[in-house]
Amino acid sequence: MTKENVLLVLWMIFGFLFISAIDSILYFIVHVIYFGLSEFGISYKIMKVIIPIITLLLYGFTTFILIQRVNLKSKISGIYLTKFPKNLTILCGIIAFALSPITNKLSGIYGESISGKVNLEMSEYLSFHGWFHTAFGISQLFVILVLFIVFLTFLKKMNNN
Repeated sequence: MTKENVLLVLWMIFGFLFISAIDSILYFIVHVIYFGLSEFGISYKIMKVIIPIITLLLYGFTTFILIQRVNLKSKISGIYLTKFPKNLTILCGIIAFALSPITNKLSGIYGESISGKVNLEMSEYLSFHGWFHTAFGISQLFVILVLFIVFLTFLKKMNNN
């Protein structure tokens, strides 16, 4: 295995960990927004609409910011990122593996503490819960689809030149 192949594999692993860490952070932020809206007494019927919109906007905005930070105008070919970010990879791994379970635990604790305060039909909560988690899947797929189309267009333009 050549050094270039090892770097390619390491950068792919870094990419997966980086995306997982960003996803875990966004998952945490959306849960905090949900906790806040719930504490302000916003109904689950309203949150069923607000949370998916907020989730999609957060994913879209984060993707836009990250794409702006990437150097897309480089003319260098091959793997030119030879200095592998070990510390950032470790940090992304810790965030990716720790933040989602912590978020889920906090969500469970919050659910237990609020269950006595809120008079809520189970079907209403299950409907909200379904939309809440569907929003993450839709947002992730939307971002991947948009990125695929954008970079496929870039590739097509480069092949035509």
